[in-house]
Amino acid sequence: MLILFILLASPAASAMAPASHATDARPYQSFDLEVPYVPSIARIDGESRLVYELHATNFSRRTLAIGEISLIDAVTGARIADIDPATAIQRVGAEGDDMRRLAPGQRAIVYISVAWPDHDRTPLTHRITFDAVLDGAATDRVTIQGGRITPAAPFTAALGAPLRGGPWTAVALPEHNAGHRRYAYAVGGRVHLPGRHAIDWMPAVGFVPASAGTDVGADGSRADVLAVSDGQIVAVKEPPPPGARPSVEDETGAMIVLRLPDGRYAHYQHLQPGIALAAGATVRRGDVIGRVGSSGHVTRPHLHFPVADGIAPLDSEGLPYRLNAGRIVGRYESHDAFEEGVAWRPMPAAPIDGLPAPHSVILFGDGRVDDAGPSAR
Repeated sequence: MLILFILLASPAASAMAPASHATDARPYQSFDLEVPYVPSIARIDGESRLVYELHATNFSRRTLAIGEISLIDAVTGARIADIDPATAIQRVGAEGDDMRRLAPGQRAIVYISVAWPDHDRTPLTHRITFDAVLDGAATDRVTIQGGRITPAAPFTAALGAPLRGGPWTAVALPEHNAGHRRYAYAVGGRVHLPGRHAIDWMPAVGFVPASAGTDVGADGSRADVLAVSDGQIVAVKEPPPPGARPSVEDETGAMIVLRLPDGRYAHYQHLQPGIALAAGATVRRGDVIGRVGSSGHVTRPHLHFPVADGIAPLDSEGLPYRLNAGRIVGRYESHDAFEEGVAWRPMPAAPIDGLPAPHSVILFGDGRVDDAGPSAR
């Protein structure tokens, strides 16, 4: 299944052109397609997937109304998947009833998540058919291809548990308006989605505080936060002092960044202030490196855990990762069920295969072994 959403940015000024008739006559010359991030093949809930975004920007003087979007094999031209944008578009920051229409200067972000068996690294491109609208009437139906990518190989290194005990809920909202994947940042002049594969770890119904550390709250606060791999701490950040000028980078709260052996970076955010470690420290998998907190931009204590390609939390690209610690013991039926404290649905205990499905319920061991302990065996 291909999951696709389009977010429309606020209108900008009309694009300038040396001669207006050139843009009006050839709107296909003014529709920019780009994939700013080359996706690595991800393993999610036992299935290989491609998870990435196509950016489409209208540099035409006309409104461009998207009619069809397809994923194409760039070598053979074979159509891999078709999507009806009339039923699959989610618009943010733009008014009007027809969500397919991009006014001059508008950008669409096409969120793509498609099953990708056999780790195939075939080059891909994207085919978009659209109408260039002039004076309210559809004219010049155009089909273009662009945004060519070749998927990167999957990351094979598996990570340990970020927490102890549980049960914990892997809160993730990949298709949700307020989900991590909907927050694009351009703090360094280039747009990134640092939370593409991030998980918010929160207690599930039945959480046993004593299983997660010493003096742990029922809400998960002060739970032990563990190194998921041998590595080096490369950044430690505390919340800003009272009265400091607000910054978007304060959203992370107290934070630790761990460099993994394969060059990726594990980010631990919203920790309790007063982190004992300093940048440059080396740690072993399973070491306690911090405590769950509620610092930064949060509504409750939790561990926000993404893996990324850089140290800067909002100026890095979120990457997929694999967990080989912990066992899935159940799942919430929906995010609303989790929020309302409804009991989760038990399942036969099974190891995590890649990343867990959203709102899976997981028991961890002590972080040094690849099992969730006696209660999950």
